[in-house]
Amino acid sequence: MNPLLSAQPPPERREAIGRAGLGSLLAIASVGGPPSPIALRTITAIRDHLIRLPIPLDSLAPLTPEQLAAAVPESEWRQRILRGMTVLALLEDSPGEDVLARLEATARALAIDDAPVQAFRHVLDHQFNLVRLDIARRSFQRGAAAAYLRDEGPAGALQIARSILKREDPALARRYRGLAELPHGSLGRAYLAFIDANGFSVPGELGGPPPPVVRHDCCHVLGGYGTSPREECGVLGFQAGFGRNDPFFTILFALAQFQLGIGSTPVTAAETGQADPEVIFRGLEHGLGVTRDLISDWDPWDDFPLPLEEVRRQYGIRPRQAV
Repeated sequence: MNPLLSAQPPPERREAIGRAGLGSLLAIASVGGPPSPIALRTITAIRDHLIRLPIPLDSLAPLTPEQLAAAVPESEWRQRILRGMTVLALLEDSPGEDVLARLEATARALAIDDAPVQAFRHVLDHQFNLVRLDIARRSFQRGAAAAYLRDEGPAGALQIARSILKREDPALARRYRGLAELPHGSLGRAYLAFIDANGFSVPGELGGPPPPVVRHDCCHVLGGYGTSPREECGVLGFQAGFGRNDPFFTILFALAQFQLGIGSTPVTAAETGQADPEVIFRGLEHGLGVTRDLISDWDPWDDFPLPLEEVRRQYGIRPRQAV
């Protein structure tokens, strides 16, 4: 479970903080006019999968930054609310300077780190290399690379370098293809079946990903996620739920790749308008139940020989709920 998301408000504060958060989401959605359909879907998804209180949206009034600051003095909840507001703003079809101004005013009133708002500013100013840098520094990618280097040492660094240079690594490819010798039902066999069913390559093969990406692919397998843009957003939400990094930047990875058309990975082409907030936040809720960081604190080779269902039980990975 992501430590930045694991805590819950004390019972006596839960509804007040939930209503303030939803009122602030409604405020950012109402800048310039009535909330758009995707904004309402985002607010509903956050309510249902993160706040988890049956608060009718029509019972809420938009909060000013000052009203939010008065209602929520706790820094932790201020941080979460600002991140939610920024995700909502990024999902809008045409976010503008007026939305940026409201986010900046909120960060000032709350007196908290405005890193999410800076990322929104980079998007608005078409400073896409800075967006990619934000993602590389703060999302799951950094943790995956660091964990792989920790587990594999100098040989791992050479493997990553060969992949970036688009060079084959036959020995590495043979290691992954050797997973076919594991028992049926094992995680390793399931991973290899996932790769082959989707027409992907394993690390070391021409066109294969850098080896740290295997951890992300294993999240597809363990969590039961497909590979459509919608499903990719779901598995990234899943990772945001259990990872140790700032969940905002893992979700930003999904939005940059599948909603904003910026492109946050060289492996797949960027798309626009494909993110579904319900799938993202349902995935995040799914990840909150996982007991281990499967990106930064796990070596899949330790568990490849084990039955897939045993690995799921070991790490508290529940079956997905139908959307």
